[in-house]
Amino acid sequence: EGHETTVRSMHYFPDGKRIISGSYDGTARQWDMQSGKEIEKARDVCEWHVEAVAVSRNGRWVITASGDYAHWELKAREVETGIVKTFKGHSQRINCIDICADSTLFASGSVDYTTLIWSLDTGKLVADPFESPDEVGAVRFSRDSKKLAVNSHVSKCLEVWNFDASTLETVGAPFKGHTKVITGLALSFDGALVASASADDTIKLW
Repeated sequence: EGHETTVRSMHYFPDGKRIISGSYDGTARQWDMQSGKEIEKARDVCEWHVEAVAVSRNGRWVITASGDYAHWELKAREVETGIVKTFKGHSQRINCIDICADSTLFASGSVDYTTLIWSLDTGKLVADPFESPDEVGAVRFSRDSKKLAVNSHVSKCLEVWNFDASTLETVGAPFKGHTKVITGLALSFDGALVASASADDTIKLW
C-alpha cells in the first residue's frame, strides 16, 4: 500500500526482488518484494498521471510514460547513474510501452494513433511511425525482437509487424474477432502465436 489512487501499470525487475508500479497519483514507486514496503529513495514523481512503466531485462533502464489529454512525457532513467533521457515524438498521451529482449530498443503506443520504436542508447527513432486506425492500447515485442504486436484500443483488432531495425511491414491482414476492446497482448517465445485478451471475456490465440 502507498499509492493514493489507481495503479495503472506494474513491472518486475529482472532479479525478482523488486517491482515498480505507476499510478494516477503521479508517482512511479519501487517495492521490496520480501518486505512489501516501498523503496522510498527510488520514487519517481511526475507532473501527471503515470500511464505505463517498464524495466529493461538487463535491469539498466526504467521507462515511464506519464501525461493527460493536454500534456505527456516519455522518459528512461538509468538505474545505476540516475541519468534521465527524454523521448519526444508523440503528439498526444502515451498509453503503453514495451522493451525488447536485448534491452536496446523500446516501443511506445499513443492516443495519437501511432507506435514509435526508439533506441535506448541514442534516444532517437529507429523506424518510421507505425500508424493504427485508432489509439494504441498495447504493444509487445516478440522474444527475438523481429516482430511487434500492436492492438488498436477502440477498433477491437490487432496487427503484427515484422521489424528489421529499419522498416516495419505488416504480417498479413489485421487480426479481427473480438467484439469489445482488447486489453492485453502476449507473443509466444518463438513468435509464431499471439494471445489477446478482451473485455468481451475471451482470450484468443492467433
